[in-house]
Amino acid sequence: MNKKRYVLKNRMRFFGFLFFVFLITFIAVYTAGVSGYTEPVYQTLTVKSGDTLWSIAQQHKDDDCDIREYIYNVKKINNMDSSMLIADTSILIPAEE
Repeated sequence: MNKKRYVLKNRMRFFGFLFFVFLITFIAVYTAGVSGYTEPVYQTLTVKSGDTLWSIAQQHKDDDCDIREYIYNVKKINNMDSSMLIADTSILIPAEE
């Protein structure tokens, strides 16, 4: 049984071709990942006396969003350790798009 053997006649052309294929693949994967990313948009809300995170979430969240998840996100955006709000301070909340 004879094995067919391949001989590289021009190594420079072969490695150039491989480099080109990897470059095109990298560019395609990178642009596909970047094109789906959007910067989050926030709006500033001034806290009034008597406001709670729960009441703010009820007024501003989407209907399909869980209120607990919305409150968690607001606390995360504003680097809050507790749920206490101080009147006349500003917080960031996710803006509806």
